[in-house]
Order: sequence, then structure tokens, then C-alpha cells
Amino acid sequence: MTLVTLDKVVRRFGDYAILDGLSLRVDEGDRIGVVGDNGAGKTTMIRILAGVDDADLGHRNTRKDLRIAYGAQMPAMPKGTTVMDLVLRGTGEHEALEQRMRALETRMAAGDEAALRDYGTLQAAFEAGGGYERKHRVEKVLAGLGFPLADLQKDVSVLSGGEKSRVQLAILMTTPADLLILDEPTNHLDLAGIEFVEDFVVRYPGACVVVSHDRRFLDAIANAIVEVADGQANRWKGNFSHYSQQRDLALLSQARAFKSQREFVEKEMEYIRRNMAGRMSAQAKGRLKRLQRLQLIDKPQGKRAQMRLTFGATTRGQQGQVAMEAEDLTVRVGSKTLLEHGAFRVWFGEVTALLGRNGAGKTTLLRLLAGIGQPAAGVVKRAHNLRVGYFSQDKNDLPQQGTVLEALRELDRTVDERTLRDHLALFLFCGDDVEKPVADLSGGEKQRLSLARMTRAQFDLLCLDEPTNHLDVAGTEGLEQALKEFPGTVVLITHDRKLVDEVADRVLWVEDGAVRTFDQGLAQCQKVLADERAAVRAAEVEAREKAAAKLAASAPPVEAKKAIETGKVRNPLMFQRLEERIIKLEGELEALRAAMLDPANYASASKMKELQATEVRLKAAIAEAYEQWENWQ
Repeated sequence: MTLVTLDKVVRRFGDYAILDGLSLRVDEGDRIGVVGDNGAGKTTMIRILAGVDDADLGHRNTRKDLRIAYGAQMPAMPKGTTVMDLVLRGTGEHEALEQRMRALETRMAAGDEAALRDYGTLQAAFEAGGGYERKHRVEKVLAGLGFPLADLQKDVSVLSGGEKSRVQLAILMTTPADLLILDEPTNHLDLAGIEFVEDFVVRYPGACVVVSHDRRFLDAIANAIVEVADGQANRWKGNFSHYSQQRDLALLSQARAFKSQREFVEKEMEYIRRNMAGRMSAQAKGRLKRLQRLQLIDKPQGKRAQMRLTFGATTRGQQGQVAMEAEDLTVRVGSKTLLEHGAFRVWFGEVTALLGRNGAGKTTLLRLLAGIGQPAAGVVKRAHNLRVGYFSQDKNDLPQQGTVLEALRELDRTVDERTLRDHLALFLFCGDDVEKPVADLSGGEKQRLSLARMTRAQFDLLCLDEPTNHLDVAGTEGLEQALKEFPGTVVLITHDRKLVDEVADRVLWVEDGAVRTFDQGLAQCQKVLADERAAVRAAEVEAREKAAAKLAASAPPVEAKKAIETGKVRNPLMFQRLEERIIKLEGELEALRAAMLDPANYASASKMKELQATEVRLKAAIAEAYEQWENWQ
């Protein structure tokens, strides 16, 4: 069933139409990844899709009572509210939905079949928001997004910008909805958080539309890719890798067809010019009429413009030598110890990925490696005359005043303007773009300007802190290629798993005050950490089981058993069978809920409706059985 459609939507900003006749359809079970260049209109499109912005022309049509979870619905974060309370309250949709379900249950008890159909729809949305286990669901989502248990009682007014973004994401992920719309959800998340959101979206019972530049994330979650370009939305089947292959093939096919048609037209025009006034003029006129009716194939646009980065062709140091070494390193911020007795090496000519959970101390450590600040103890040894370049994710290296061109000129005032303009063009600042004030740049534009400034100098070692933030896919791919071609040394903080896989030779993992080295890259790091987490969980389960068994052995018999043994319970055999029936029904309900999370089931509207109806019957049977159990005499 179709949830929402956009039909020939036009949205203008001034005289510029950022969306020009765009059409899109979202159906049940869709997992749509949205890609496109920065400024192409992705966010504008999803705001119209969510109904929080209006189109200038065109139509938006939705299914009746469609529930959409989107960031524009975010509540305020008033001082005095804890993280847990804010996410539990959410948008208020969960509480309103529960009240409507109670009213429908009353109608269902009276035999209203229409109420049963409506209840199934509401039930799916209710479960998407956590259902009757909302508090547990909220705690699980917040933990998955990187909030430790102690932070759940933090006042939201003291949260950082990244933490507030994660709180808003948690609210969206626990809001009952038929359609979940996420705009760059992997920003501000570490690797574990990204994997958690990835698994959540895959299992989500409703439809999802996700704007993202994370290629690995889109490969995992998407069954369709929508590319927003030139005011249009082009849809491709499959995940990001399939989209890339299909788009390249389509461009190649269009280029061949365009070339073939152009050669045909030129050949026909040559015949017409030679014979228009001769004895073959009738044939020439006929061919001219056919040409005039010919539908011309548009010239293929090719791939979008990409940044062309060059970090320098000459660097110092020999492959296999140590560029930098940390010995007995201790790092503190205030009273908090981020790293203690750390030891590791960075080798010339290699890319080292510095990874770990948010708050582990990666940025602080990278700043020390770049020569910014001093460790609390220990030492960082650098190769002689090592030239180090540092890229900050906060972009605090940019001047607060002046234009894009002036921001580049201040690095070297001996360079002529033409050279500076040519360099900025490599980072997609063309024409009047170089005269834009730095203060007015978007996040992606500031990111590109910082990279442009860094690449004007020659460095032996680059310390890059989240360089892909705010970059679109084309920009990320341009950075990836530049890092592959850079002959020097790189220490890189990033949560882009595709980028790490493509460029990193080693991984330094920062966690619990220690640094671990994985010489075989990200795959080895993820496998070792996953095995360790599995071993910890298995040990916890075993400990709980032993504690439960010990408690059961020492506990006195339950009252019900005593009553049965003393004959005080009427018809003990029937009472025992009633208890067995309750256990069986609860087991069936648990299995049913697991089936509802199966992708093969929640992708089918008819199957989900059948499962929801069964769930209603099981809940009613359990409630009836418990009522008998409580009133047994």
C-alpha cells in the first residue's frame, strides 16, 4: 500500500527552483536511501514529504491517518528535564496512541470488526514506539546511541550539540509511526552507534526514508536509492552499490545512444544539403520531415562535479620507519583520565585510523599527536623536522571575518589571485562563490574550505578529525582518492567504515583508558571486539542463571504450591492446567512478537495484519486466563 506520494512538486527559493517537477512514492516496506550533492534539495524534499513544508506547485497525497516521525517534530529541551524523561515523553504520540487503542479495545469487545482493522494499524505503530515496554525500549535505544546509564539523568540543558542530536534521534526512533524519516542519522555517532541505528532501521516495522552520505550504511539498510539532482528525484532499485553500478551503466548506455543518434543526424543532414535542390529533392525533403519529428536524446550529464584533492607530492620519511611514537602516555581533561600508560607507533607512508566510542578521547589524543597541548605524563616522539597538518572537525581554523578567497590568501599573500581561484575551483568554489563571506557558508562548504586551506601547504603527516562530516558522497569519494594517492602519513578519525576499509592500514582503538593496535585493519578490530563482547554477555548470562538457581534452591515454596499441597485450592489439577496454559500462551505471544520483527513478515502488509490479529486474540486469552487464576478459590 502506498503511504505518501509527491507529484510534480516545485519549490523555489527566490527565482531558483531547487525542486522542479519532482515526483516520489513511498510504499509500505520501503527502505529508501536519499543521496545527492550538497544543495541539491534533499532536505527540502523530505520536509515536503513529511508535511512540515509546503510546495509552491504540485501535490502531496498521503494515506489516511498516516503517522510520520521526522526531526521537525522535536520537542523543546527545557532546563530541569532529564534525558530519560524527555525521550520517554517524546512527541506525545505514544500516549495519545495508547488512549486510542484503549477506546478501540472497548469497541472490539462489543464485536466491532471495523475497530479490529483500525486496531491492527495502530498496533504496528504502537509497537514501533516500544509498545508496552516503552521504558525498556527507550533505555536500549539510548544505550545503543552511546549514552551510559549515568547520563540518562543528565539535565538536557547541559548537553553538547552532538549529544542533543543523539537525544533527538532517540526520540524519533521511539516515536510510534508508519513512516520514519531520518536526515543524516549517522552524524555524531561512533561505530557502535552507527551499527545500532543500522540494525534498528533494518528491523523497523514501518517504512523508512533516510538521507545519508554513509555508503556502508546505505548498503546495509536500503532496498531503493533516490538520487536528487537537477530538481528531480530518480529512483533506483537496490542498495548504494547497486545504484552506483546501475547509474554508471545507464550513463554509458545514454552516451552511446546519444553518439549514435548524433552520427545519424549528421549523416542525414549531409544527404539533405547535397540533394535538396537536385533530382533527389523529394527524398531529401522527406528525410528532413522525418528528422524534424525525431525525438532527440539529451546529452548525458555524466557524474556530478567532484572535489580534486592533492595533499602534496613530496614528503619526508621512508616507508617502514617510525614517524611518531607514544611512550607511557597519560591524557587527562580536567579530573577525567582519558588515557593511561598508552603506547603505540605511527609508521611513515601508512594511514592509521584512530577509532573508539564517543567520549573515549580520540580528538584530544589526535591534538596531542599534532603538537597541540601537552600530555599529563609520558611523551610523544616525532621524527626530525616532521611537518604536521591538523584538520579540526570544529573548523575553528577558519577566520571569522572575510570571504572564501581572503581565507585562502591569508596563508600566503605572495600568491596571485588567479592561482588561488584555480585552487578553490578544485573544491567546487567557482565564480562568485569565492566572494561569499566565510560566516555564511554551510557546514559542507566550511568543510571544503578547510580542506582547501590544508592542501595549500606541504605536510609529511596529516592529522584529520572527521573530515567527511557534512561532505556529500562525491566529496567523500574525492577525499578517499586523495588519501590513497598521498605518499605521506595519515592519522584519521572517522566513523565512515567504507573510508576506513579503503584507506586504513592499521587501526588504533581507544577504549577504557587504553589504546590497542590492530595491524590488520578494521575487519580484525571489529571481529576481536565482537568476540570479546559476546564472551562478556555469555559470562553475564551464566552468572545470572547460577544466581537464579541458587535463589530458587534456597527460596521457600510459593504460596500457590502450598495451597495445592494442603488441599485449600479447589480442583488442584485444573488449577495446575490453568497455570500451564498461561505459560504456553505467553510463550506463543513471545514467539509471535519475534515473528513480527522478521523482515519477511513486516515487509508484507497482509502477513502483518494476520499476525496483529493473532496478537490481539492471544492478549485477550492471556488476560482472561490471569483473571481466572487471580479469582480461583
